[in-house]
Amino acid sequence: MSLIPDLALMLELAEHGSFSVVGRRQDQAPSSIARRLDRLEALVGERLFNRTPKGLFLTATGARKLAEARELVAAADAFVAERPRDGALRGAVALTAPSRLGAVCVAPIVAGFLAEHPEVCVDLHLTDAFQDLDRERIDIAVRVGGDAPGHHRVRRIADNRRVLVASPAYVATRPPITTPEDLRAADGVLLGAAPIWRLRDAAGRRIDVAPRARVRCVAGDAVTPLCEAGLGVALKSYWDVRGSLVAGRLVQVLPDWAQADGSEILLTTPSNRLVSPAARAMAQALERGLRPLITA
Repeated sequence: MSLIPDLALMLELAEHGSFSVVGRRQDQAPSSIARRLDRLEALVGERLFNRTPKGLFLTATGARKLAEARELVAAADAFVAERPRDGALRGAVALTAPSRLGAVCVAPIVAGFLAEHPEVCVDLHLTDAFQDLDRERIDIAVRVGGDAPGHHRVRRIADNRRVLVASPAYVATRPPITTPEDLRAADGVLLGAAPIWRLRDAAGRRIDVAPRARVRCVAGDAVTPLCEAGLGVALKSYWDVRGSLVAGRLVQVLPDWAQADGSEILLTTPSNRLVSPAARAMAQALERGLRPLITA
């Protein structure tokens, strides 16, 4: 049997979950696709997919073998790929990041990388939904906190530091905020239903405060413009308000205090054994570029 093509078939079946869909993509009958999977499962000695009326679903063995199949297919592609003699990077890189973080921080780094490497193309998935790197064929994930499978490589970029901000006009016209306790009398521009801000200073002191909820936002994109409009104090990720702070549209309130127990910005790749040169270079560019944008 041709192992590499059938491993590539396994990846397609995992992605689409249907003999019919994969058959159309490969211009083969669904029965032929099914027979190829039968041969692969016979070789492995275990069932890789459960066949149900609703589609194909990976078994526990299939989920474990999927990452290995992905690496072997990528290795075969890299082996036969024609590499430019000048050493230029080329190929496709699939990258995912949270929507807001991706738009504010990741996209500019990607734009600079593509300008430097014209033979590389990027599939940029900006979504707040969790994406499985193996199932979705993602090369790089930028994430805010969370865990990763043991076969993934995770690099810590920086703490997702969240700071207190308000407009200069708000600060100038309201009672001074010199201690965290003063926030209880301040107007809050809040994200979600949580009324409590858990804060910590550089010395490790902690305090929980609840500002008056002047505005509650379901989506985080609205918090910054409302805060810039002078409606109150907000607790925001530093990277999200960095531009507003530099431009003077916002100022930090209680700069010695920040959110306690914040999450981290992480860079995750499917494996530390096999990453394409373009994906490896992109990951390095993201690591270099994100750190100064995120670090306060």
